[in-house]
Amino acid sequence: MIKKLPNVNKSLTLFSILLLAFLLPSMSTAASVSSATGTPQKTVSEGITAKPMVKISYLMSRKSGMTREQFLDYWSNQHPAAGGEGSFEALGVKRYIQTHTLEVPVRKAVVSVRTGLLPEFDGVAEIWVEREFLEKEWPTKKVQDFIKKFYADELNFVDWSRSTILVSKELVYMP
Repeated sequence: MIKKLPNVNKSLTLFSILLLAFLLPSMSTAASVSSATGTPQKTVSEGITAKPMVKISYLMSRKSGMTREQFLDYWSNQHPAAGGEGSFEALGVKRYIQTHTLEVPVRKAVVSVRTGLLPEFDGVAEIWVEREFLEKEWPTKKVQDFIKKFYADELNFVDWSRSTILVSKELVYMP
């Protein structure tokens, strides 16, 4: 029930309440940041219990003899199916993103003040897995079999001697 408020349109108030009810569940549960201090604050949505997630980032360089275009084409169009039916579910993957590097002139402006950089990676694959699932299930034979299928396919396009993997958590300072 909406109480009578002076100078407030009830339809507008009801619309605002409905809009908030619609938007709140979709808001990120990542930490917000105090603009005054730059430090993480409480979660945006109170009452939403998010399971701790682990972000696995594969920083990949292409195999020798492959163009960047060939690498990106294979990775985008062939590799996601390499694990077979149900592989992402078996691995507990909640989110999968491919980040493709760009060959743009402005790159020099981005990296110009940094010296001693490693050669540029050709792409970054990011997957999110619930921490509990990762710790419990990834050591099992079932999950390891899927990982081996993906690795066998990666040998077709990734040079692992020039690539690496990060296992991390993500802290969001600017949503």
